[in-house]
Amino acid sequence: MINIEVREFKIRLNGKEYTFRLDFRALIKFEKKYGKDGLILFNNFLKGEDVYDSIIKILSCSCEEREFEETELARLLSFDFQTMQLMDKITFALVEGMITKTEGKAQKNEQASQNKNI
Repeated sequence: MINIEVREFKIRLNGKEYTFRLDFRALIKFEKKYGKDGLILFNNFLKGEDVYDSIIKILSCSCEEREFEETELARLLSFDFQTMQLMDKITFALVEGMITKTEGKAQKNEQASQNKNI
C-alpha cells in the first residue's frame, strides 16, 4: 500500500488567506509555464542554488484560489522570521517529496532486479 499525502500551506497575504497545494495540478502548471527550464530550476533547487527564487516560482503555480505572477508573490511575502520559517517548511516538504519519490523508484528497481534473479 502506498500512502500519499498532498502537502498544503495556508499563507495570509494582504489580509486574505490562500491555500498553496503541492500536488500534480501545481506540477503541471509549473511544467507548462517553465517548460524545460523548470527541470533546471528543480535541479538547482535540490542543489541548494536559487532556493527562494525556486520556491516563489513553485508557489506561483500552486495557489488554489488565484493565479500569482512570481514578482507579485515575492512582493507580498515579507522578509521576516515567520516567513522564512514558512519557506523552510515548504522547502523541506518539496525536498522530502522528491527524495521519497526517488527512493521509491530505487526500491522498485532493486526489487525488480531481485525478482529477475529468482
